[in-house]
Amino acid sequence: WHLQAWNSGTCYFMIWSALACLNQFINSVVWHGNALNPAPVWCEISIRILMGASVGIPAASLCINRRLYHIASIQAVSVSRSEKRRDILIDTLICVVFPMIYMALQYIVQGHRFDILEDLGCQPALYNTIVMYFVSSMWPLVIGTISAVYFLSLRSFIRRRVQFNQFLASNKSLTAGRYLRLMFLA
Repeated sequence: WHLQAWNSGTCYFMIWSALACLNQFINSVVWHGNALNPAPVWCEISIRILMGASVGIPAASLCINRRLYHIASIQAVSVSRSEKRRDILIDTLICVVFPMIYMALQYIVQGHRFDILEDLGCQPALYNTIVMYFVSSMWPLVIGTISAVYFLSLRSFIRRRVQFNQFLASNKSLTAGRYLRLMFLA
């Protein structure tokens, strides 16, 4: 349904969440009761997935809130195909390109390749420095803050309920229940 509704933010949320959960599952199985290094290549991949998910999931939430805001403050009843494509491109930049840049920047603050913790598996080895806060730690908070501002769509939603109901009547794939579920997910 989300692909059909051009809801790329929710799709990216599902992808990042699934990757993070699968990664943690594999790590917990491979490193159950030990801290040996039987798979150094996997650890390189694993820590990149962890770092990508640490900004990818908040970025997907930002895209969901951004979409909900646009739906709640919509001026016209229908959205053109080019506007939908533009929104998907922006969501892809936020949810895929930004996490990739974030993962690449982690080399600046990475003390060594990775740490292995018993029962947890591979973890990023980031040193506690001022640079680390600017390169690594602040971005999930910044994205979360921007997402919270977009959550003001709730106020716009309440104000424009009549126009919103007209939009829902013209859009078969989006219902009020689905809209509210997306809002609570984000």
